[in-house]
Amino acid sequence: MCGRDDTRKLKTHGLLARAILIGCASVLLLGMESASLAHELAVPSQCGGQDTIACGEQVSLDNRLVMQQWAAPGDCQKPTRTRVTDRFLGFTCLEETTEVTHCRSFLPDRDSRAFDTAEYNRCIDIGVTDSEDGVVVTRMREWAGVKANCEWDPSLQLLALEVDFKFRQVCIADLCMAANRLSVVGRLRLRRAISTAFPELDLTANVVNELAETRRR
Repeated sequence: MCGRDDTRKLKTHGLLARAILIGCASVLLLGMESASLAHELAVPSQCGGQDTIACGEQVSLDNRLVMQQWAAPGDCQKPTRTRVTDRFLGFTCLEETTEVTHCRSFLPDRDSRAFDTAEYNRCIDIGVTDSEDGVVVTRMREWAGVKANCEWDPSLQLLALEVDFKFRQVCIADLCMAANRLSVVGRLRLRRAISTAFPELDLTANVVNELAETRRR
């Protein structure tokens, strides 16, 4: 059951679900300003005057999302810097400390069309909160799944794009950038990702009725 402050994962279909998600897309993208385009961030080889080494990188199954980390030599278990990049939407975030994160957009090149998760085994789940005004969609997670398995398992350490509707952000591995800072291309692609998500899901009348029953209680 879903309480007022609870979130739950839904796999959805249907006109009601589509209307909710398209509405979220409109809210998320409403009033977006033109974003200045920039190349990916360069990562210095030093942090606080100390040399750092690359600790390898993690790449999503569709090669769209990339996470790179750096640490003091011999201490990759405690990375001092993390950078994540979405090659399809065109943004990158560099976390220098837990308090300092810099995010910038860049213009995806033509080959970036190949990184559209919709062209792979696309997995999506939706977080919703039950409120007095009805069901509110709070987030959307999208990733390339393993074969036909779309059950989200954090232990698999898969990279996923998350859309935070409440704060109007796009995130990878908890590093987030305001959606209105995406390039024009990135914003159009984000709108498409959101508007096409519901046909990929399975929101049934039973789920809606269950949430309605919870409100009456």
